[in-house]
Amino acid sequence: MQVEPSSVPNVNLIGPDAGGFNDAVELLLGRTPDSVLKPALPYSVIARNNDSRAVALLGIRFDMVGPQAKSYSVIHYADTLRHPEKAALTPGATRFICAEPLYTDLVLRRAAEVDQRGPMNLANLRKTLQIRAVLDCAAFDDGQFEGPDSLGAFDRFESEREAEIAFVEEVLKPECAVEKLLKQAIEVPPAKVRDRALLARRVLAKRLYEGLAAGGLDEVAALARSHRLRIRLWRN
Repeated sequence: MQVEPSSVPNVNLIGPDAGGFNDAVELLLGRTPDSVLKPALPYSVIARNNDSRAVALLGIRFDMVGPQAKSYSVIHYADTLRHPEKAALTPGATRFICAEPLYTDLVLRRAAEVDQRGPMNLANLRKTLQIRAVLDCAAFDDGQFEGPDSLGAFDRFESEREAEIAFVEEVLKPECAVEKLLKQAIEVPPAKVRDRALLARRVLAKRLYEGLAAGGLDEVAALARSHRLRIRLWRN
């Protein structure tokens, strides 16, 4: 697997053939990789944070060429922007990321087993003619955003954040017909589900509607006031 140099200052990617990769995996896993994890290592990278701030968002893109010479990409995000104080990629820390996310989860949990889909998906990865890993984006715990951001995560998160702010304001208006508003937000037409702002409203509405069922309007108001937004992102 080819690993591209990072375009984000102080956040580096270590490929499976690089020095220090195996030691980093062992440290994160808490033991020597066994026969369950070893087949996934050639399709994995280690992200290392050399900055003085924690990384609250990490996006790793895997570009692949399939057996029919068809190119495709996937991006795996690790997002703690709502709770940057809980970001695991603190200064000096590392994170394991596999092109098959079931193995990423295995290392994060220090588990010994993986879902049966894991080996099947690895078999598909072995058929690829080419695979490349690149750091697509990262955001620090102060909101600074870096990277090429090929899927527009910066704009998407900002759109969702603004939608949540507006929705909370609607819910808390004294004249708001809360139950009607929540139902309308939940019942988004399927054709509009891809609209990130509408989707953000729907997700939040579902949570608030559960509060309505459990504790009435007072519970809805409390949940709305305490709702944690993603931190505001900014670029240089």
